[in-house]
Amino acid sequence: MDVVKGKLVQLRASYNAKPGSDLTTSTVIWNFVGDSTQQVISYTKGSINEGSAQFRGRVGFLVNMPSSDVSLYINNTQESDSGRYVCQVLIPDVFMEPVEVMLDVKVPPAVPTCSLSGKPVLKGNVTLMCMSSAGKPLPLYKWRRTSPTSEVFFAPMLSE
Repeated sequence: MDVVKGKLVQLRASYNAKPGSDLTTSTVIWNFVGDSTQQVISYTKGSINEGSAQFRGRVGFLVNMPSSDVSLYINNTQESDSGRYVCQVLIPDVFMEPVEVMLDVKVPPAVPTCSLSGKPVLKGNVTLMCMSSAGKPLPLYKWRRTSPTSEVFFAPMLSE
């Protein structure tokens, strides 16, 4: 799943509850799995806990808990939010497979810094370069030669 940095993303997950089951007995845990595992948010016994400081204040469940819709939202996404998210639903006496979602936070390119090296003289060589300090994926630049603008010269006038 892709999102642009700074935008809101919804990571969808749900499970089929048995009719008449008590959803308040379930525990829902969303983890971010990177170099280390960090808890994003959890719900248990009527209480919601925002986990790691990286996500605090930016995450929540899409619907009021308890619910069989355990979808997560992340607001103001950051590049560091890119990675694997795992949702576990724990229900007494019921085994459920965790759900995994991959998130890729795209970063718009920064305004490029462009430069010219060499002397722009007839039959001379020059090198044109452009670089952006930010952008994910890395910005690619294409150069295109355009026709020179026509210059109009007026002959000197002898009268007004």
